[in-house]
Amino acid sequence: MTTMLVDRRASAPASVPQRPPNQTAMQITGRPYVSYSQLSLMRSCPKKFEFQYVLNAPKDFLPVSLVYGGSLHASLESFYRARLEGLTLSADEMKIAYQLAWQENLEQAGEGVPVKYGAKEDEAAVHALADRTIAAFLESPLATPKGNVIGIEEELRIVLHSDLPDVLARVDLVTSSDAALYVTDFKTSRSKWTPEKAQESSEQLQIYASAAADMAEQMALPVKLAFAILTKAKSPKVQILPVPTDPDRIAAMTESTVQTWSAIVAGNFYAAPHPMNCSTCPYRSRCSAFGGK
Repeated sequence: MTTMLVDRRASAPASVPQRPPNQTAMQITGRPYVSYSQLSLMRSCPKKFEFQYVLNAPKDFLPVSLVYGGSLHASLESFYRARLEGLTLSADEMKIAYQLAWQENLEQAGEGVPVKYGAKEDEAAVHALADRTIAAFLESPLATPKGNVIGIEEELRIVLHSDLPDVLARVDLVTSSDAALYVTDFKTSRSKWTPEKAQESSEQLQIYASAAADMAEQMALPVKLAFAILTKAKSPKVQILPVPTDPDRIAAMTESTVQTWSAIVAGNFYAAPHPMNCSTCPYRSRCSAFGGK
């Protein structure tokens, strides 16, 4: 298992030939890697994977949860990037970062693509929730993380198996102290998580742990994993839930990932209707399961 930093520069020369699975990924999705989000979506609904990553199909709408989560992540990213420079952002400055990200999400979706809100939501209510969540974040231990901030939205690639493309890990926050290298993944949620929920949901974090292993070894530090949960409530709560590293789980995940990737290569993009997925799917009008073409 090997790990490498991703070169973010679009103009970076391709001095090292891509592995054959990376070339295949490039042909299918236009990206020389596969991400956890892609794999998770393929397992959930192969047809949605095809719409989003293969066909790059226009969306009917933007789910508000996606726009809100991405915009809030952007405000947290701006906070930690300021910390790297020895600065501390105020709540108002974080709100500006949130609003800019919100607008960028709308522009990327294209003109005329609306945001789909819940039954009791509108834009003003969602922005007010963001304001309350930013305030809760600034009052939580997350605003003063352990040790030094050494990575924000850090992109790493890991080779889990020779038959797989590089798996891209985009780590929300990496900090270090004398005791450990801390890898934290941020999630927004309608309700608080239990430790059992964190453990059940830790597959992505386990990949992050493997991706950060080389960095931790160079620093002679163990890797410590945690979810940071920010609830979407009238009074938002901030949780920090540690998750133990589990090498055995990585082995099981690798086997299932090989199977998922094989289905992608074979083009097995069938619809998998489910009430939890279809009600918020922005490709529903195009889906054969609902009369689309």
